[in-house]
Amino acid sequence: MIMKKIYLLFMSFLIIPACCVPAEARLYIAEPVLVSQPSYAGMRFYVYKPYNMPEGWYATFDGYPVYKNKDGVWVYGTYAGPNLIPTHYVVGSVVPSMAGLVPYMNPVQISSVSNTPQLVSQPPLITAGKLPSQSTYMPDWLFNGRFMALGRWKDSVDRIGVLHRVNIPVAWRGNSPKVIYAWNGHSWHQMLAREGQRPARVLRNNLYTLTRQVKQHGFIWYEADMPVLSQQAAQWGYYWMGEVMPR
Repeated sequence: MIMKKIYLLFMSFLIIPACCVPAEARLYIAEPVLVSQPSYAGMRFYVYKPYNMPEGWYATFDGYPVYKNKDGVWVYGTYAGPNLIPTHYVVGSVVPSMAGLVPYMNPVQISSVSNTPQLVSQPPLITAGKLPSQSTYMPDWLFNGRFMALGRWKDSVDRIGVLHRVNIPVAWRGNSPKVIYAWNGHSWHQMLAREGQRPARVLRNNLYTLTRQVKQHGFIWYEADMPVLSQQAAQWGYYWMGEVMPR
């Protein structure tokens, strides 16, 4: 009989109407869910579902809104007035605060619920040649017609990033593309992929060739180029992949 009363008391707490719950209690977040990011082989991270998050949206451990789009890619969200809309920033490609994204909720509130780290694995951020800080920086490739032609190749490109260490832009379409493009400083070098072959494997197989081409053309990628290219990717409607690791 005593156990029955305890059980009924416990259940009464679970069905208290939302209007009766103090504001602090509304920070409740469901158990974290470990999800995979198909854009990066082996990358996984945790997402949460705050009580008032719109349908289909989740929050990362550091409080940023994320959304799994029709291509199965997890992207960050931004605000259009009071509404959340997906961006072209792929989760794992940028530091969201540096990309100008706004958290959905305070990360301190989330960390108080769970000590689970946000990313189980994540591609490192690129470090390349550095330029002195300038009020306005315009890379040479922005004025190069051959480079900018990439924006018209929507039938074969829907994502763009920068190849690790070689430090050159690379682009392709989908998780199993037919061709991958790499900017060698003079033109977009094309690399054919076998059916089912992932972009990272194709890039790894072509590292030597790409490195030689970059040296031949004297191309230098600067750290300041990264945010410019990420913004250009958004203008083209391409996913921004950040640094791409050849594997």
